[in-house]
Amino acid sequence: MTTSAYDAIAAFATTIRTRITDNAATLGDVKQVLDRDEDPGIIAKNASLLPTICVIPIGEGKDSITFSMGSDDWQHDFSVFIVGYYRFSQDNKTPYSDINTMRQYAFGLLELFRGTNAFFDGGNIYKATVEIKPYQEMDYVLDRFLITCSCKLIEV
Repeated sequence: MTTSAYDAIAAFATTIRTRITDNAATLGDVKQVLDRDEDPGIIAKNASLLPTICVIPIGEGKDSITFSMGSDDWQHDFSVFIVGYYRFSQDNKTPYSDINTMRQYAFGLLELFRGTNAFFDGGNIYKATVEIKPYQEMDYVLDRFLITCSCKLIEV
């Protein structure tokens, strides 16, 4: 990947993080938005930093690049993972504590990238999947959503 290709994808991910940060209150008072994949166990041990959202560009580890004949343009096709970690149940008696709230936060986050908001920094999010799944860490449960965004970006 060229330096400019890396910069284009990094700028795209930065815009995603900025939108999430700007809307932290509506996403459950998110305390931090990280630009990396973080071990859920480490996040869970810092309860004062929950909820936390991680944005991971090129989440599946690949960027499929299409070259244009007679042009320097590159079309990137890659995924961005957005993982939200919350902790609702303090006593672990309700391990699937509030799945409806998790759904609301996940779909609320997707709303930030809907319609004309899906196009930014020379790219777009054209498809997404949402998974709601708790993460068990020793004696407590983190509620977690995973959003996989399929993205295209034109680098000129």
